[in-house]
Amino acid sequence: MENLKEIALKILEEACETDEVREDEELDLFEAGYLDSLGIVSVLLGIEEKCGIRLQPTDIQKEDISTVTNFVKYLEKKVQY
Repeated sequence: MENLKEIALKILEEACETDEVREDEELDLFEAGYLDSLGIVSVLLGIEEKCGIRLQPTDIQKEDISTVTNFVKYLEKKVQY
């Protein structure tokens, strides 16, 4: 299985429709205009598809996916359950 960081990057690349997420892991994806409310839904679908974890929109906060670093930490917590 791929490591969580690579999975997170792939999910965010698909949701943001750019590979720029790999260039700066601290870039705020909302402030940069790469993610919005529809992007959150795309991230949730990516988590379900790639990790087998089904989440509701209320299970994730904007801060959890605002940067690659935050998203990796979020996935690490969810995968442990």
